[in-house]
Amino acid sequence: MRIGDICTINPSKSHLADWASDTRVSFVPMAALNEHRIAFQPNDEKQLSEVSASYTYFEDNDVLLAKVTPCFENGKAGIARGLLNGIGFGSSEFYVLRPSEQVLPEWIYFCVMHPFFRDAAIAQMTGTGGLQRVPRSCVEDFQIPLPPLEVQKEIVAEIEGYQKVINGARAVLDNYRPHIPIHPDWPMVELGEICSLDGSITSDVDPTLPYFGADSIESNTGKLLKTQSAESQNVRGPVYEFSGRRLLYSKIRPYLNKLTVVDLRGYCSSDMYPLAPDRTKVEITYLATFMLSDTFNERIRGYYERASIPKINRSQLFETKIPLPPLETQQQIVAEIEAEQALVAANRELIARFEQKIQATLARIWGKAAPAAPGA
Repeated sequence: MRIGDICTINPSKSHLADWASDTRVSFVPMAALNEHRIAFQPNDEKQLSEVSASYTYFEDNDVLLAKVTPCFENGKAGIARGLLNGIGFGSSEFYVLRPSEQVLPEWIYFCVMHPFFRDAAIAQMTGTGGLQRVPRSCVEDFQIPLPPLEVQKEIVAEIEGYQKVINGARAVLDNYRPHIPIHPDWPMVELGEICSLDGSITSDVDPTLPYFGADSIESNTGKLLKTQSAESQNVRGPVYEFSGRRLLYSKIRPYLNKLTVVDLRGYCSSDMYPLAPDRTKVEITYLATFMLSDTFNERIRGYYERASIPKINRSQLFETKIPLPPLETQQQIVAEIEAEQALVAANRELIARFEQKIQATLARIWGKAAPAAPGA
């Protein structure tokens, strides 16, 4: 069925003319809509008189779909629920799809989030530069499968069950942070006593060796997002060259306090410090974990918060004190953290598998084959 035959696109707001102008309604800017998540929170509100003339109108159970680039490509869409007085207004860059009695809002959402629809819509975008939009006719004329309502309900329940597992796993990923419980008896030592800056500045770059900038590192976790060659990143120097196990620590805005651990020969930005811990005194994973903590960042914040270009120089970094338990205690802490991180990694795999289950269900609806699950 054509979407335009089972949904009203951008329904009329004429019946609101009799409402009091000071009626409070929900207001949903584009930023409030999530990417690839069906739910969103309509936290803002305005008077009807403030929004009725210039913004897009919708009601509870309407499907909102971003129509402008890059929001459409990024998957901004959702179902309006919990609106103040059941009414909402929002960005003029929304399409509103009001389902008829033949179709569930969730069914419409899953169909317009499917690659079959999205790829076709992207190919038909009109406009120039960053103001390309999906034409209304593309939405209205696109045909989607329409089984009976009872079948829709069964499939929606199946997908929502998978999504609950994904949401739980994502909550683990979002909230887990390695933690070191500090004992008051542990000695406090300056960072410079247990590690050194071990790398040489060079402009003679071997293009085949890996290069790391702060943008290669995930904030707050120390996880490497990518490993690329110096050639692929067009690195010319000056950069730090290092060899061996190093803790790479970013020293300048906008990447202050990003760090990661590597064990190889390569290069890093001159805006990073390649630190070599003394293995007889400190476990590098223990050190990295503590340096990612709020406690450590609070200790160094005073060095840069008043600077015009926030940065940490070598003496400031090396003078910062950290708690240093015996090496055996550090190793026990590291072992516990690594066990926790293995469980966290399992949640990432769980997300990937259940997202594939959702895609397989959607593919079944459209009569298409889905890709194999990871590791299958």
